[in-house]
Amino acid sequence: MPLVVPALRLFMVFVNVYDTYKTLKIPPGRKGGLPSIRAMTQRKRDLKGCLAVWVVWCCLAAYERTFDRFVSFIVPFYSEIKSVMLLFLLLTRAKGAEPLYLHILRPLIKPYVDTLDPLLDLARDIGDFLFALSQVPLNYVLS
Repeated sequence: MPLVVPALRLFMVFVNVYDTYKTLKIPPGRKGGLPSIRAMTQRKRDLKGCLAVWVVWCCLAAYERTFDRFVSFIVPFYSEIKSVMLLFLLLTRAKGAEPLYLHILRPLIKPYVDTLDPLLDLARDIGDFLFALSQVPLNYVLS
């Protein structure tokens, strides 16, 4: 069973990337013209589904990095439960991820948006500064 979860995780990433690629392409129009309103509405709906899948996937990945080893000691059959959860997300795609996002993740995050936004902006600015600093040649600084 230890090989099933990484294989499912890898397959899910590839499926997510491919679905996002297909969704981001603008639908073709009739006779080379603009796409219909119906096609653009469907594209918008598909984009919302892709975004929900990626948000749920990123939250799952962050959860696994921080709590996975601790929870696996406490919960029996944890690897099997996680495999079923990944299969559920893989088979239902956006239809399974959207309710998880709308009813679980969004209510958890919404009260902290005013606090998280400045912190994430600060983290991005620090990361940009460190990246710019890493671009300075080392022998220029030492001389």
